[in-house]
Amino acid sequence: MVKLITGGTGFVGCELAKMLIQRGEGVVLFDIAPNYEAVEPIKDMVTVVRGDLANWSEVLNVVKDHKVKSIFHLGAMLSIPSDANPWAAYRVNADGMMHVLEAARLFEVEKVIFTSTAAVYSGHTEPIGESTVQKPDGMYALTKLFGELLGRFYAKKFRLDFRAVRFPTVVGPGARTRHMSQYMPWMIEHAIAGEPFEVWVEEDCRNPCIYYKDAANALLMLHDAPRENIKTRIYNLAGISLTAREFVDTVTRYIPSAKITFKPDPEVVKLIGKGFGLIDDSPARREWGWSMRYGMQEMIEDFKKTLRPAVES
Repeated sequence: MVKLITGGTGFVGCELAKMLIQRGEGVVLFDIAPNYEAVEPIKDMVTVVRGDLANWSEVLNVVKDHKVKSIFHLGAMLSIPSDANPWAAYRVNADGMMHVLEAARLFEVEKVIFTSTAAVYSGHTEPIGESTVQKPDGMYALTKLFGELLGRFYAKKFRLDFRAVRFPTVVGPGARTRHMSQYMPWMIEHAIAGEPFEVWVEEDCRNPCIYYKDAANALLMLHDAPRENIKTRIYNLAGISLTAREFVDTVTRYIPSAKITFKPDPEVVKLIGKGFGLIDDSPARREWGWSMRYGMQEMIEDFKKTLRPAVES
């Protein structure tokens, strides 16, 4: 059966595509600006469709033409670009969500798996659970919360099997779009390359993160869970929770040559503040067996395997 991944040529989408291919699934990657270099290793095993989530007909056509049975909706404008251009963010993130859900309803898609964000809990520095009040103050998180609520409505009104995870910052090699918490992967990349890096948040900013391979695995696990197990529907994932200073110290422990300093950006600090409290992800662990495979050491070692050939060449 065919699986559609929006934002499909990003590092989470590509990793998820590889996992689906390994078990014999048909995969369609829908992206407004496809990264063909990222797709190169699997280009003969996937279909890449250039398309815009904000364009109703393009979303409906890709679902209808490929007889899609499950949608992994990863595509979105990220935090800093969304605040810089909230009008575009609304079209891509909010209208795009409506288009995906309507396509699923009209063409009898069996499941929609949505990626939301821990940023819907902006301002909460105390422990965060499923009942914590959501009050996002950035355009990206605001549109993600809209997506959560619209998905819940479609599940209730149309019996659509809608499921979602709230990712902490997804960390992986090769990301190029700057957003509030992109300092984490970039400091690792700069350290491996022997280049200095300035962190743009304050040292005590606590920002949880998850490695992209764990993120892809979480989406697949959530998709595969029996419907009767899905009670919470939208799940927090805790990830690795460190302050920026603790993150720097850990990177330096595993890459002693790292040259990392702090230079907080007032605009980013205004958006992210002190970051987030500790997140409870026990419903995901209980209802579909979620567990994380990559801690800091495993993540950094995997970064090295991916990046060092490029650095050395």
